[in-house]
Amino acid sequence: MDRTRVWILDSRICWMVLMAFTLLSLAPSQSHAGLMESRLSTGEAYSQRAADLETVRQALQQEVVAQRLADYGFSSAEISERLASLSDEQLHQIAGLADNLGEGAGALGAVIAVLVIILLVVLILKLTDKQIIVR
Repeated sequence: MDRTRVWILDSRICWMVLMAFTLLSLAPSQSHAGLMESRLSTGEAYSQRAADLETVRQALQQEVVAQRLADYGFSSAEISERLASLSDEQLHQIAGLADNLGEGAGALGAVIAVLVIILLVVLILKLTDKQIIVR
């Protein structure tokens, strides 16, 4: 029994154990970081993606946009499916352009509205791998 006790209290073993634990304590521990979803004062979760998606949906419900997409053979279900597949960045960009769609008072607004409509149609055509052929 004394022999084991002497072996454990040996200063070389103690220094080796102390160095090993010191080196292990210096190694960085894993940590995770990420953005938390914002909450309103009412407790509801605020999602930028949901707000952007609603903005784009409102723009798509305008008569001109809906007619143009229907002319290309898109149903509202296909459009909703394509919108869900967009990345957050793409959706935010389109929502930013769609915000200007309703402000179309005057020639500049009309030009912006037409450009946004063309952008939406081209984006949806590109996502569906369809092409427009002018003859």
